[in-house]
Amino acid sequence: MPKISGRSLIEHRDNTRRALFDSLSTLMSERGFENVSISDLAEHSGIRRTTIYNHFTDKEDILIAYVESEMSKYLSNTKAMLARADNSIDKLRFYVRSQLLAERSYLMAPGPPLKDVISPDTGMKLAEHIKQISDLLRSILTRAIDNGTIPDQNIRVSIQLINGTLTGRRVPRSEPERTEFFHSTERFVIQALGAKFPENPTDIGPIPPCK
Repeated sequence: MPKISGRSLIEHRDNTRRALFDSLSTLMSERGFENVSISDLAEHSGIRRTTIYNHFTDKEDILIAYVESEMSKYLSNTKAMLARADNSIDKLRFYVRSQLLAERSYLMAPGPPLKDVISPDTGMKLAEHIKQISDLLRSILTRAIDNGTIPDQNIRVSIQLINGTLTGRRVPRSEPERTEFFHSTERFVIQALGAKFPENPTDIGPIPPCK
């Protein structure tokens, strides 16, 4: 009988998945998804191949579950940040901050773009998860237009431009460059949307350090 990690089968399952997700993230950042095999994941995580196949059908199945897990955490954290904002400008600032803080190794991996090395079915499933980010920004922009914070505009195009600016961006790790980068990006996005950046912006807290 395989060794159980955790006090229950549910905890064992969660531990196994987390270990595989961590290994996938690390290996992808080193060599790209196309060069990661189930054997690589087994060796890196210390989890036997047979055990991996008890949880997932193949490495694309692991990728989908990993992105789903990361997206769930991202949305939870971002919505908690947005709940602290009293106006649309600050909601946009929090959104920018959340996007820059997000660590998405599946977008930063070396080699060909991820969409070019996965099956169309997997690509559609990943796109559905990532669409949740656009939906969140759409709700922020719609409210900002309704309350007059930004002028009426093509929201679909604005979402593409903003997320294209923020996603997969390499952020400075040391201070003061890190904080300056965040603040400059907040100002750039808000002004690009047609709003005036406040002369005395709300203090929405310090920029978290790198993990």
